[in-house]
Amino acid sequence: MCSAKHRTVVIMGVAGSGKSTVGHLLAQQLGWRFIEGDDFHSPKAKHMMASGIPLADSLRDSWVQALCNELSVCKAAHMPCVLSYSGLIARHRQQIRSSADNIHFFYLHGNAVLLAKRLAQRQNHFMAPAMLQSQLLTMQSCDDETDVTLLDIALPVPQLVQQITQFLAA
Repeated sequence: MCSAKHRTVVIMGVAGSGKSTVGHLLAQQLGWRFIEGDDFHSPKAKHMMASGIPLADSLRDSWVQALCNELSVCKAAHMPCVLSYSGLIARHRQQIRSSADNIHFFYLHGNAVLLAKRLAQRQNHFMAPAMLQSQLLTMQSCDDETDVTLLDIALPVPQLVQQITQFLAA
């Protein structure tokens, strides 16, 4: 179904963009391993975010390093994978690139009103809806990154997954 060109797909975006939902469905459809970035946050980081406190650089850096370690395991095993993670910081995206195998990023992008609405409806997640504004302000441009494709979060999840699989198959 997919070319061997891409063996690592990153679904990125701020809270409420649908990265976990899209990433999980995509990994299922491709038969690839799914890595949920949120699972790699420390308890301290989760507590901070639940309290509406943005992560300190040291916590964010250790989280990204843990993701890189997991991607390196997949790379060494020649195991294709889908990673969902925010991708807010350009240098972290570069760090992710260096740890992965044949990577492409899909940035789930949308307006703040839709994102806030989704966060207000979300249950059983540690991220406080109040963190959205902080994430939007922290998100660094990926305009000059040729391996990033923007996708509109207003589209239904199956359509987003279809766009990604079509891109990978091309």
